[in-house]
Amino acid sequence: MEAFTHNIFTFPTVFFSGLLVLVIIYWLSAMVGVVDIDSGDADLDADTDTGILGGWLSKFKLDGIPLTITLSFIILVSWVLCFLAVHFIYPMLPETWVQIMVGFWALVITPVVAALIISPLLQPLKPLFKKQRVTSNTDLVGQYAIVRSGKVTATFGEAEFQDGGAGLIIKVRADEPNQIRRGDQVALLSHDAAGSTYHVRGSK
Repeated sequence: MEAFTHNIFTFPTVFFSGLLVLVIIYWLSAMVGVVDIDSGDADLDADTDTGILGGWLSKFKLDGIPLTITLSFIILVSWVLCFLAVHFIYPMLPETWVQIMVGFWALVITPVVAALIISPLLQPLKPLFKKQRVTSNTDLVGQYAIVRSGKVTATFGEAEFQDGGAGLIIKVRADEPNQIRRGDQVALLSHDAAGSTYHVRGSK
């Protein structure tokens, strides 16, 4: 146990240990509905991200998978690789400064190796995240969706609209107080283009 604790708090493992804690907190929060999992939004889809990160993930054929899922696995695998490096390689290095240099290289290389490892594992999941695009956001107004988040408030909420395909994840908002909870059906009353959200009302 002492060796394990030493390894997870040794550079570079400690860097990914911190990220891994954030990942765990995020997914626990998502499970209880504290945060939105906007997997249908452009900012979480690697295939719609035109920035450096999106291009980097595309090289490993990880585009088309929600960014939260991809990064979570990259961080996890990077943490494991750094942990193994600290445990097996560091004892063979003579000086502390050599360990630090190796640690910096590991910090750069492990995410690349992690992406190579998880790419063939996640690619079969791509069809699960493909969604049929509606012609316009306003096309959904008047339709019904199922709440995914633990609650829906004036500033928070997520629902799934069944479009005949994989489903469309949308952000929803509702007047308070209300009794809307996960699994409830809600009516989409209007669309706010500025916030990309739908104002909803419980269908009961």
